Amino acid sequence: MDFVTAFLLAVYLVPLGLVSVLSAWSDGRKPFLGLSLWLLAAGLAAYVAIARPEGMFALRDIPELTIVIVARLIDLF
Repeated sequence: MDFVTAFLLAVYLVPLGLVSVLSAWSDGRKPFLGLSLWLLAAGLAAYVAIARPEGMFALRDIPELTIVIVARLIDLF
């Protein structure tokens, strides 16, 4: 998996995990899925920060990187 994909997965899994945690909390359940998503996102972010020679991407790069990934997906079809 390349660094762009790993970083964007981490960025987009955090809000999904937040929604899952809030939903579980409001229903009185344990937030296993939400916390798992957060752990996965933290692991992916750590992978990018450690393995990428330039370090972590900046938050301002998210829109441009998203367009790059969408263009790659469109190119597949």
